[in-house]
Amino acid sequence: MIYEIAVCDDDTVFLSSFRPILEEALNARSAAYNLTIFNDPSSLMQEMRQGRKFDLLFLDIYYDQEKGIQFAKSLRERNDQTDIIFMTALTDYAVESYDAAPLHYLLKPIDPEKLDTALSRFLEKNSPQKLHFMTTRGHLCVPVNDIIFIEIYGHEIIIHLSNGTKETCIGTLKGLEPLLPEFTFVRPHRSYLVNLGHISEITRYQIRLSSNEFIPVSKNLYNDILSSFITYANQSSISF
Repeated sequence: MIYEIAVCDDDTVFLSSFRPILEEALNARSAAYNLTIFNDPSSLMQEMRQGRKFDLLFLDIYYDQEKGIQFAKSLRERNDQTDIIFMTALTDYAVESYDAAPLHYLLKPIDPEKLDTALSRFLEKNSPQKLHFMTTRGHLCVPVNDIIFIEIYGHEIIIHLSNGTKETCIGTLKGLEPLLPEFTFVRPHRSYLVNLGHISEITRYQIRLSSNEFIPVSKNLYNDILSSFITYANQSSISF
């Protein structure tokens, strides 16, 4: 997973010192990331309104005549749950910032150890979920996002992965279903479990997947599957 990270601060001197510290901390954890620097909240907001999504925001808590807290609150009002780490040289706004539900709070100058603590909290929260299977080749640990769909074929479960490979294990879909993350997979047919994140289109009565494969949808399940997909899609995209 590549994390999209933004730092927003109008202090260019601070940015020049903070960026290498942040990059060093991320690299030490072997985290894959894209880092974007903004000098004011309006530029950041404009990018997000145009569809740019971030996993983590480092926000200065006060910009000239504008509070970073107000920007963060505006995100929450739009149901944007992007993780936010506030940064400030002052503690005056600490209590007020809690309303924006920040992940962490850092005082300037940034202590590398405290930054590492904040990053640990972020990475633990956002690391891709993984599932464990006993396959015909042994133990398999695979990120949930890599699973396109799972099918039952005879007495075997076949796991179709986004890299084009398949893994086989023994069991039943009924036994596997409770182990899957809630609101991530749907069962459109008695022989399939499908990852909502890999659905490209639903028509009567089939699902087109990101792999361009098609999965049948039982007629009596069509409305439920369509509703689950719409809910998932709405939660995955934020509109301003």
